[in-house]
Amino acid sequence: MAPQNLLELLRSRTVVDCDTMEFEVAKSLGPFTDCTSNQAIAFFELQKPENKKLLQETAETTKKLLGTQKFQDMKFPELAVEVAMVKLQLAIASVVTGFVHVQTNPYHSYGAEEMIQDGQRIISIFKHLDPDFDTKRICLKIPSTWEGLQACKFLEKDGITTLATTLFSIEQAALAAEVQCTYVAPYVNELKVHFDAGYIHPFMIETGSS
Repeated sequence: MAPQNLLELLRSRTVVDCDTMEFEVAKSLGPFTDCTSNQAIAFFELQKPENKKLLQETAETTKKLLGTQKFQDMKFPELAVEVAMVKLQLAIASVVTGFVHVQTNPYHSYGAEEMIQDGQRIISIFKHLDPDFDTKRICLKIPSTWEGLQACKFLEKDGITTLATTLFSIEQAALAAEVQCTYVAPYVNELKVHFDAGYIHPFMIETGSS
């Protein structure tokens, strides 16, 4: 049967992933292979009224985890964000066939050890929330700083799939390949352009580009 729309045409010729954490979108427009995410996507998704219960469950789970030795040094807001993202992706996992992607804390972009700990903790949260979930389906999104890529190197050697995100240059891509990241996510614009309508990158001003 011939493709009926552009999405079906794309799906017939390549792999299509979803860039949303909204379960109904992923379910109704699927099947998709992977599902990507980041803190911004989670932020907007968690504001929706239908996720009120998920937020309440996240708060309860986070309080319990903070009472355990493994998570006792965490701050509530940081751990709660990770728990909420994992909860959203566990739901999405039922309607995608490949990886669910969860991003480590961007605040730690210049700390390799911190990002390794973030990644290992995210895996632990998946195991806590759903012991039967196949953790080989988890892909950690890690910023493509030097330190981030060293974290990817460590995690990949440990059998954890990684994606080098916020990747702007050929040099970053080359190093991501060298440390054996499974995926890269090339960026064209700074993230700020999506949130500040009046922001213009200095390069655009200097060159007069539009």
